[in-house]
Amino acid sequence: MSICIQPSSSSIGGYGKADDNVRILLMASVRNEFGDSSIFTRLGVTALGQHYVLVTKKKMFGGYTTHMITANMRNRPFISIPFKVSSRTQSIEESRDLIDLLTTELSRPGMFSFDEPPSGCQFPVGKEWIQLDEVPVDVHNIQDKYLEKGDEIFCEVNVSGVKFYHSGIYAGDGMVYHFVCDPQESESLAEALAVFSGVSAHVVFDTWFEYVYALVEVSDVPPRIFRASHPLICRSGDQIVKHAQHLQQELESYDIRRCNCQHFSSECSSGVAFSYDMTSNFKYFACSVLKPTSTVVNVMTRSNRDRSSFASNSTSS
Repeated sequence: MSICIQPSSSSIGGYGKADDNVRILLMASVRNEFGDSSIFTRLGVTALGQHYVLVTKKKMFGGYTTHMITANMRNRPFISIPFKVSSRTQSIEESRDLIDLLTTELSRPGMFSFDEPPSGCQFPVGKEWIQLDEVPVDVHNIQDKYLEKGDEIFCEVNVSGVKFYHSGIYAGDGMVYHFVCDPQESESLAEALAVFSGVSAHVVFDTWFEYVYALVEVSDVPPRIFRASHPLICRSGDQIVKHAQHLQQELESYDIRRCNCQHFSSECSSGVAFSYDMTSNFKYFACSVLKPTSTVVNVMTRSNRDRSSFASNSTSS
C-alpha cells in the first residue's frame, strides 16, 4: 500500500495528546475503509476545530475519487463513515488539487455551508448522514450541561402510533428556536389536513418546557431528546443561532412534508433544508392521510400546565 500522508497547514504545531489520538483513529479508519485503494491522505483541522482526513481513492476500473472522514468527540461513535466530496471520477492531479482547495477553504474562519460548497465539491445531506445521539434525561433540568449553543435537537413525538421528531435549535440558557404552525381550530377533516398543504406558521423563541411540550402532552415520563449532527460542522453555534433568528423573519408557511420544523433546523445547521422524518415513505403517507389532532396542528399555550410532575419525574429518572 502506497500512502502519502500530509498534514494541512492548519494542523501543524499546537497538537496535544488528545489531538494525536484523534489523528491515529482517523488514519486507522482510512486503513479499515480503503485499504490498498488509498493512495494519498491529508490530515487537518477546520477553522471550527474539527479534525478530518481527506483521501484520494483509486477506483477499480481506473480514475480516482476524493473522500472525507471527520471526527466529532461529542458523538458516539465519534469517527464518521467516509463520504465523497466530489461526485465525479477524477485524475490523481484533480483529486490532489481538490484536496488543496478544501484544505484552504476549511481553514477559513467563515468556512462554507452545504448549499454553497467550494467549486467542484459536494457534501451529503440525508438521513443516512445525520447522526442522532440521545441526550441524558437530566437535560430536562440542566440544558447547558448537555447541550451547546447552536445544537440541532430532536424531541421524540408519538402520534397515532407513528414516531416523529419535533426539532429546534438550542440557543443556550434553556431557550430554543423552533418552527410551528400558528394556533388554530379545525372543524373539519379538510381544515385539519391544511397543515399538509401550507398553513400560517412562525419560528418562535421559547423556553425549554414550551419547546419540549409543543407537540406532546405533559406526562410523568419526559420525552426523549436527541442531538442531531452532520458529518462536517460547517457553522459555529453563534452562526447557527443567527440564522435561526434570520428565519424568524422569513418563514411564514408550514407544510409538514415540504417545510416543517426539521427543514428549519437543518437549514440553520447546514444551509440545506432537509427533513429526517419525511424520507420515510410510511411517515410521508401517514402525514397525507391521518387527520391531525390538535397537538399535531399546534398547541403552544403551555403557561397553565402543571410543571411539578415534569420536574420531579425528570429528576428521578
